Amino acid sequence: MTPPENPGAAGLNENQERRLRITCQHIDRLLSNIENILNAPALPMAFPRYAPDVAPEVRLSLEDHIRRIRTQLRAALASAGISDGMSPISASHAIQTTLLYMEVAAEELAPRYMRGYGPLSDEAATKVGGIANELAQLVKQARGVLEHN
Repeated sequence: MTPPENPGAAGLNENQERRLRITCQHIDRLLSNIENILNAPALPMAFPRYAPDVAPEVRLSLEDHIRRIRTQLRAALASAGISDGMSPISASHAIQTTLLYMEVAAEELAPRYMRGYGPLSDEAATKVGGIANELAQLVKQARGVLEHN
């Protein structure tokens, strides 16, 4: 058996270290998904995706397990001498990007785009045009708040 190329602290080669790091990061994102599902009922969403059917004691147990799994993820990388390889992304930049996507989505509700899905009466064109403009204005206002941060 050939030894790994350029073994690190845990005897893993660069590819193996990367795989371990990426898998730990992936598990952490999946844990975040679970947390978002657990927190969804408390969020004032216009279109909730999840029914609030997790009992409080189950939620607490899950949150404890999530903390323990995250502790293990950090310990696994530390014991292998592997950095998390992450440099945090600016929250304001990430929000700004998301708001831009929302602005594009609102723009795509404009009559000239909606006609691609079939004919629009003048009344319907006015209605969807108003909806598109209202949403776009609200998103632009949110972007303005962030720009003054």
